[in-house]
Amino acid sequence: MTPDMLGLPLAEFYAGFIDIVLVKGTAVVLAALATVIMLRRSSASMRHAVWAAAFVALLALPVLRSVAPPEMTLVGVRGPSIEATAIEGSSGHSFVSGLGSLSAMAASVPVARPSSPTPETAATVSIPRPYRWIVGVWLLGLAVHLARFGAHLLALRRLKLGAQRSSPAVHRRVGALAAELGLRRVPATIVSPDMPVPGTFGLLRPTVVLPTDAAGWPSDQFDAAVLHELAHLRRGDYAMHLVAAFVRAVYWVNPMVLYAGLRLELERERACDDGVVLDRIDPIRYAEHLMRLAWRGREAGVPMTLSFANRSSLPGRVRSLLDRTQTRVRIRGRTSLAIAAITALALVPILTIEIFGLVPSSSQAAGLSDPDPITRRHAAWALGESERAAGVESLLERLTDPEPSVRAVAAWALGEIKDARAVESLRLALTDDDAVVREMAVLAIGEIADPSGLPVLREAGGSVVSDEVRSWAIDEILTGGNARPVFAGQLSLLSPPTTDVPGFVRQLGDPDPRLRAQAAESLGLLGASEAVDDLLDALTDRDPAVRAVVVWALDEINPSETKQPLR
Repeated sequence: MTPDMLGLPLAEFYAGFIDIVLVKGTAVVLAALATVIMLRRSSASMRHAVWAAAFVALLALPVLRSVAPPEMTLVGVRGPSIEATAIEGSSGHSFVSGLGSLSAMAASVPVARPSSPTPETAATVSIPRPYRWIVGVWLLGLAVHLARFGAHLLALRRLKLGAQRSSPAVHRRVGALAAELGLRRVPATIVSPDMPVPGTFGLLRPTVVLPTDAAGWPSDQFDAAVLHELAHLRRGDYAMHLVAAFVRAVYWVNPMVLYAGLRLELERERACDDGVVLDRIDPIRYAEHLMRLAWRGREAGVPMTLSFANRSSLPGRVRSLLDRTQTRVRIRGRTSLAIAAITALALVPILTIEIFGLVPSSSQAAGLSDPDPITRRHAAWALGESERAAGVESLLERLTDPEPSVRAVAAWALGEIKDARAVESLRLALTDDDAVVREMAVLAIGEIADPSGLPVLREAGGSVVSDEVRSWAIDEILTGGNARPVFAGQLSLLSPPTTDVPGFVRQLGDPDPRLRAQAAESLGLLGASEAVDDLLDALTDRDPAVRAVVVWALDEINPSETKQPLR
């Protein structure tokens, strides 16, 4: 394998990195920035809510990509070329021909197999070299940032263990200020020589940490600093602070996300400043206290705390305090949630569209229109195993293929992709003249597990498919994909007795259905990609239990889970 060729899982990782960290990350920040610009005359609390929603969206992007396949891909990189592989020792005949009416189509399909691929062309995809360097540097930086994140949390723990409780007088004063802000409980108050300025931290046990000399400050300066820290607690800022720190570690390579982090911090501090000014302190006097304590902030502090005087945000905060036209409004939790919801709605197109990703390879697309029905059938299987929504349209066209075996595998593949758009076309496939096509269509509707398939399955009578298969598909939809196995009994093997793939292929033609089912199960457990075409032949087995195990085995043989080229 050449250095420019990557296995499928790594290719998916590269495409996902580019789509999420570089492209979608930038798109989310730009959308939030546009919203903030429209709200530039509003309060800092509202702008902070928008930035907070953007960071939650950034955190959700990797999860959404894995659990909710995107509806479309705008910029595609060609996916893997998964070719058929010859079986050493195979006779090249269909082992299920002549087994009854359901196997009639196998006898009508040419038995020639596509040639075996070379290791360099099997299950691989070419990714430009610069992307590999970018991802490599990102992984290194991610490890450094996460290690730093953990070190900061440990430093915070050491701070808490080495600090002392505040004096009773200081604790009473903090309690009185907390009551003014409407806090239900007084936070713990500690003093530490490691904190040059006041700060706060803690999710379950909020804590205000003060410098050791805070008790000797002028009362208005003490009140201004403590009120600011209590405002963080009332707003619940520390949870978002941790989320933002983690997101910036993941997206560190994207300068737009780093910029968004600075804006999030600035608006958060401005929102707390506004709260203090609204409550009791003149803005100019408050700005004086802020600048005085910011000078102390030049000394080393403890990371992962929300400190009163952060010098990086000082100029913007002072300008805001001195701006008499600045809107100062303390928004409630419901308003903040509404702003976050509106921002999330604006981000829906970004979250549901794959801007950069893998699309079916040219060889797969060409394979679906190949004159050889076995090649078309194998291409349909490969698209199903890729589980990419981009392959749905091509597979829908194959539901009208002149060859029944291709139609059956196309229906099965649509069930693997689980795209609700296929339900209507699969409904039409229930009128197919071939019994196996109808069975695969019912199984696919169940696999998709979309409620729109329920009336389709309930209308299908016993003449369409067996009641057992139809009941399973209905249960699959009703249980959200947790229906009982469709075949009688459970899988019998924890591991195959041998690794003799050619032997199991020959066993697929055994007269005993139990041995045929065991052979299919063994091939699935082995992940024997070289036996795919023989298993596709076995979809026409006269025994429904055997067919069900074959369906399971085809699902288990997934090249996308193979890290090395298929051989």
